[in-house]
Amino acid sequence: MFTSLLVPVDGSVHALKAISIAAKLAGPNATLHLLHVRELVPHIHHGGLLSMQEAIQASSPEAAEKEIQDILEQSQAHLRTCFDGRIETHGRHGDPARVIAHQAEALDVQVIVIGSRGLGTWSGMLMGSVSHKVSHIASCMVISVHDDDSPVPTAQAADNPYAGL
Repeated sequence: MFTSLLVPVDGSVHALKAISIAAKLAGPNATLHLLHVRELVPHIHHGGLLSMQEAIQASSPEAAEKEIQDILEQSQAHLRTCFDGRIETHGRHGDPARVIAHQAEALDVQVIVIGSRGLGTWSGMLMGSVSHKVSHIASCMVISVHDDDSPVPTAQAADNPYAGL
């Protein structure tokens, strides 16, 4: 059992599965750190291309902070259904893989539990997934949670505005 775990979250079903696995791996008196990293240049699509005005609005500092808080709140709510220990949330900006590795070191966690696929599946196919990069640069253990046949309960998936993207 681990006492300090970091779970990067992006609002995807894969991140919810990683949260559930991390909760099972956490020992008594464990601290689970939820981390959302918003890229400096956000994606200009959410299932379809955004107009220039929508892209500018999505890039605003206010939109960035709202996105970070929304994803962390959703992730924390999911974690509370399966974990009653200490939860800390962290929102950062930057290159996700590098920020995740840096935060793991700064927080001195024992393990990073990360979904193998997130919201950036297209760019992941082109440039390599975030989980793959983290596994190569992190100084602690990394557990990559791969998709399986046990779906996230429908009620939780329905609350996820990013489901199906």
